[in-house]
Amino acid sequence: MNIAMRKLALLEKNLIQREETARLEGYMTSPADSAFREQITKLMDRVREL
Repeated sequence: MNIAMRKLALLEKNLIQREETARLEGYMTSPADSAFREQITKLMDRVREL
């Protein structure tokens, strides 16, 4: 479980960094799929509640 939480956290952090980098470079669209990002966010929220 701990490894899965760490992987999810790293994945979420990576997605946030990629979106920030793309925004700073002037891109208007997100490099990550929004549905995938939402799933990761929901999973991390559920993990944080425990």
